[in-house]
Amino acid sequence: MMMPAFKTPAFVDRYFKLTKRGTTVGTEIRAGLATFMTMCYILTVNARLLSESGGPCIKDYAVDGNCFGSADCMACVEDFRRQLITVTAISAALGCFFMGVGANLPFALAPGMGINAYFAYNVVGFHGSRDIEWRTATTAIFLEGLIFVGISLAGLRTKVAKLIPEPVKIAASGGIGLFLAHLGFQTAEGIGLVVTDIATGLTLGGCPP
Repeated sequence: MMMPAFKTPAFVDRYFKLTKRGTTVGTEIRAGLATFMTMCYILTVNARLLSESGGPCIKDYAVDGNCFGSADCMACVEDFRRQLITVTAISAALGCFFMGVGANLPFALAPGMGINAYFAYNVVGFHGSRDIEWRTATTAIFLEGLIFVGISLAGLRTKVAKLIPEPVKIAASGGIGLFLAHLGFQTAEGIGLVVTDIATGLTLGGCPP
């Protein structure tokens, strides 16, 4: 016995312009699942990146600016990393919801790895090793977000995006992919395919002697 075909409600078809765009609810659900499977790595990678800045733990628990010298500090960093997983999931879910329902566009949104790595390693530094404190840096990012929303509402973001050459856009995507592969190949993830090298900065890892 065949199951009856699911009929898309008229108001859903009108609002999301499914027929006009030549798609169906089933197609969009499959596309959404494929997109989720492609992006879900960000839950752990984003949390790991930002937690390596030390967050608020450095100021509260670090001994002589070194978190490794304090068990309380390391426990705080681990708790901070778990909180970041939840925050990443919530922010990505809200971004995707408002993009789909509000803007009516099939785009998935999530925290960007490039700028997050810059924040963690260059602005705040590993375990707060840079000059800018974590709270100061996050305040600047909050203000940056407000400015970005204003630019988007004013329509300037689209105009700026069109000015970026297509090869640069493609190269940026490839560069982020290589960066994520680099993170996954490190010893911290249990693989150890790439390790730090004094001469070249990076080299293939080898078996321990």
